[in-house]
Amino acid sequence: MAEKNRFSRLLKYLLSVSEVKNYTLAQELQYDVSYISKWTSGQMIPSEKSEDKILRGISKCIVDGCSSAALDKLMKEYQVDDSEDLKLAIMDNLEAEYNYVKELQKSSGVDVAPQLFFFPEMKLSDYVARMHHPVLRRVNALDIIGVLDIFSIGREYRFQIVDTDRKHVPKGKWYQDVHYSMVVDVRPGKLNYTYDIYFLVDLLERNSCIDFQLYGTTQAGGRAIFVVKNDYAISGMLAGRDRCISVVTSENPDDCRVMYRNLQAMCSRESLLFRKTSMRSMLIRNEYVHALFALKQQWIIGHMTEHFLPEDLFEEIVQQLEREVQMSQELGEDKAFPDISDLRNVFRIMKNAVEEFQIRLLIYRTALYNLVVDNVLDFFNCKVHLTDQQVVRYLENFLELCRNHPGMEIKMIPGRLIPDVEYNTRPCVFLSDTISYLRLNTEFNNMYIINRRDMREAFGNMFAEFWEDGDGTLITDKEKILVNIEHVICGVTGDS
Repeated sequence: MAEKNRFSRLLKYLLSVSEVKNYTLAQELQYDVSYISKWTSGQMIPSEKSEDKILRGISKCIVDGCSSAALDKLMKEYQVDDSEDLKLAIMDNLEAEYNYVKELQKSSGVDVAPQLFFFPEMKLSDYVARMHHPVLRRVNALDIIGVLDIFSIGREYRFQIVDTDRKHVPKGKWYQDVHYSMVVDVRPGKLNYTYDIYFLVDLLERNSCIDFQLYGTTQAGGRAIFVVKNDYAISGMLAGRDRCISVVTSENPDDCRVMYRNLQAMCSRESLLFRKTSMRSMLIRNEYVHALFALKQQWIIGHMTEHFLPEDLFEEIVQQLEREVQMSQELGEDKAFPDISDLRNVFRIMKNAVEEFQIRLLIYRTALYNLVVDNVLDFFNCKVHLTDQQVVRYLENFLELCRNHPGMEIKMIPGRLIPDVEYNTRPCVFLSDTISYLRLNTEFNNMYIINRRDMREAFGNMFAEFWEDGDGTLITDKEKILVNIEHVICGVTGDS
């Protein structure tokens, strides 16, 4: 019996789990039941002109027809919390498998890929398309390693590599069982500090919803390898910025397991570029305070933080958090937040450091605007909501710091930090000569300590290039910066 294509196998599985019969699906789609049988047996796939309507109808029929036990099973597999999100996730999965089979038919005349396939040469765009295998839609559990010399390829391909089109996948979800280790070559000669260091930060943010780790080693030089344990592998050698040679793809589970296991040796603690952390951990280990007392303070502020709070507003926020912690304890919940008394001690140290130490500050103008629009402050990595009056007091204190403390050198980023590249991220980057760390503006995996000395130096070089502002994109005149801050305050108070 001929092997079924991937779309047919998925459809058959979904119908089996949901216990939806072929004729029930046929009625939902208003198709003859013989079509459903041909789809599940692998004799044919739905027509391209009706693809969206059919796939949407299948996902609706399966979810609506599920028993409660089957619904729980599918929600667990697709890592969603309600039936509407499940419909979207199943739709995404069906669409990925359908497009995979359709492309196979067009390119090879078959609808089942061979377990092992060799290409003497391949355009990088085609390689990237094969990287985005439909198995990646299985979000309940994935183990992935990519060994990619990403800084040796054209910039237009980098975002194609790291971007996966998941238009139907629910946003704001934390997929804790999806593990992805990316190994890159970060030798100084490979890096353009203006573009590439910020690209690494953007990589962390784009993958913040999964367990993502970045490693750096020269072994990634010239390589393009992507392996999903037990499921899929594509491997090749880079030949220029837009081409690969000796490309092999495999869907043999044993081959994929062996490749995955061998590549894991590159993912050592020494090669880790950024170490995941939390605010609680940084406070307990005194890393937050050590960073404040370090020399060569250079900060990029992409969203507003606790560093510029006046003392009375800090105390108001702390008292509110104390009430929330107490309420959560009464409800038997463990609210993950640093000890309040420790915060008061840290705040006093931080206030003195900000007022007395030498700090170079690059601030996005949008960080001020977003605070006014959203009224949300990143308070020791906890999002707190401020009233309009509290926002004004915060900004007035920030204005006073900028105006009266000579140790604070400030320049403002009026738009994009890199004019011709739109990165998703607006991070906070705190650099020093000892401890340097990132605070991303994301819900999950949003704090990283820069783990290696060469990376700290690379970030320092990046900051220096931005600070020197060779292309004149920054606002460097202090009086103009103060006027900008005053303008934002007036936008809240309504004063002209």
